[in-house]
Amino acid sequence: MTGQGNKAAGLTFVVLATVGWSLSGLFVRLMPELNGWQINAWRGLWLACSLLVWLLAIHGRKLLNEFDRLPFPAILISSFSFALGTTVYVTSLTLVNTAAVSVIGATSPLITAMLSPWLTGERPHILSWISALIALGGMGVIAQHGFASGNVLGLILAFGVPFTFAIQTLFLRRYREHDMMTTICAGGFLSFIIASLASTFIGPAGVFAVGRDHMLLLFAMGVVQLAVPLIFYGWGARSVPAVTLSLIVMLDAVFNPFWSWAVVGEMPEFTSLVGGAIILGAVTLSIIAAQFFPAKTA
Repeated sequence: MTGQGNKAAGLTFVVLATVGWSLSGLFVRLMPELNGWQINAWRGLWLACSLLVWLLAIHGRKLLNEFDRLPFPAILISSFSFALGTTVYVTSLTLVNTAAVSVIGATSPLITAMLSPWLTGERPHILSWISALIALGGMGVIAQHGFASGNVLGLILAFGVPFTFAIQTLFLRRYREHDMMTTICAGGFLSFIIASLASTFIGPAGVFAVGRDHMLLLFAMGVVQLAVPLIFYGWGARSVPAVTLSLIVMLDAVFNPFWSWAVVGEMPEFTSLVGGAIILGAVTLSIIAAQFFPAKTA
């Protein structure tokens, strides 16, 4: 397949991954009795288990060799970033409102662009920088009615969300010749441990206080909403520049209201429609930049 063909396929996989991730709101809506720690713990565990099955099917007995081939810092940083990212996301939502966390999370493409020259050697085109700023403005429009200042600790933790996601994206690009799903698998197990401990000591209920029906939903969430999209994202990361990757994922802010409207009939606010249109425009500009102005390698 040609380079352009690889890039087109990569873009398709990243969009499909974003669609899968955008189902998180629907899953949470179906489990109002559970707290964030319970959801985070079990979806992380089922993610890890399903990825382990996938990796064994792909690599068989050579799976341990995949871990051996990866530099230890890549395993440690990537898996810890995934576990830490999911944990700080849940914790920040308990301290500040969702709109604030969403706006802060929208800085991920900017963080990716700033770190990309050092971690991947890719120097984003000026259009990628412009796209990131436009998309950030779109997120601001979406959240303008719900944004309210929270306590300092909550805001600091919220900044960990885009930072950890940017690190994951950059490491997927830097080590794209390896199967980085191994590190995400390890991160899933680690997130289960972190959320379990947090639920035991500070949560309203332990992670094992979950019924059969909820467990089935959590299993589906771990597989459909996390594992499969992560596999797609990993495939896309092999041919799509890091900044474009993180920009496309911002389409989650567009898809999430759509699912709510399509499934439960909730019409998004006008600002959500305007902000979503801005984000779509920014992502389109970023894709054009990736197609015709490839990121320069240092």
